[in-house]
Amino acid sequence: MNLQGTRLRLAGLVLTACVGLLAQTPGTVIKFPSLDKKHDVSGTLYLPGQGTAPCPALVVVHGTSGINQVGAFYREPVLHAGIAYFEVDFKTGVFTSPMDRPEPDVFVPMGFAALKELRKTPGIDPRRIGIMGFSMGGHLTVNTAFEANRKAWMGADEGFKTHVAFFPVCRGFVSRSDLKMTGAPMIILYGTEDCYGEGKYVPEFQKLLKGKAGFDATVVAYPGAGHDFNRNGPPVRYRDPAAIDQKGLMIYDAKAADDSLARVLDFLQQTL
Repeated sequence: MNLQGTRLRLAGLVLTACVGLLAQTPGTVIKFPSLDKKHDVSGTLYLPGQGTAPCPALVVVHGTSGINQVGAFYREPVLHAGIAYFEVDFKTGVFTSPMDRPEPDVFVPMGFAALKELRKTPGIDPRRIGIMGFSMGGHLTVNTAFEANRKAWMGADEGFKTHVAFFPVCRGFVSRSDLKMTGAPMIILYGTEDCYGEGKYVPEFQKLLKGKAGFDATVVAYPGAGHDFNRNGPPVRYRDPAAIDQKGLMIYDAKAADDSLARVLDFLQQTL
């Protein structure tokens, strides 16, 4: 077994030990304004039970459906790895469904506001804060990695230390003219049968980043998996203007979900 395989196996052992602890760690709700002052949002901060402060932290951003079991699936394993988990709510008071969801750029000042909030929180290492998001939150995760967005909202301050994007709806990124990145590491995880076209657009985006920005994004493709493959529940069909032909479909893939957890833990241990 190679080094990468060994790391993933060890990460898998950690996640297996932690799955039974889900939702047992108490959290603290923190309210804060978006940097553009247009929305008041909040997040729940979960701290590792053991370890030496200050600890690294991860801002976790839900998809259009809001906070659900997807974020909870990763929470305890990440905490067990000694990383604080700041699960934000960018839906309540902002939108109600895919039909009234704001344009992606609206969420960028919210994401950076969460970063600033964590940097002033006792017990958090301000230099080691990453971001992880799912679908809409994955799109935001990538958006915060563009240097133009970091500069616009953070000025001279550094952006996120690392980026973990799940099925981030890359169709909009492939037509972006300014692809200059902050340089922080990024991993994108997606299913090849994703209803938002990720099977086509993620590889295309990866190629553009390499060719035009000289940036190597780590990409993990799950053959046959669909959108929200880490949402443990029955398939859900819905309408979303961002989906191909507006036909959204969330479908669980246990094998892809478990593998993604091991890979995320390994990636965070290397980059955060």
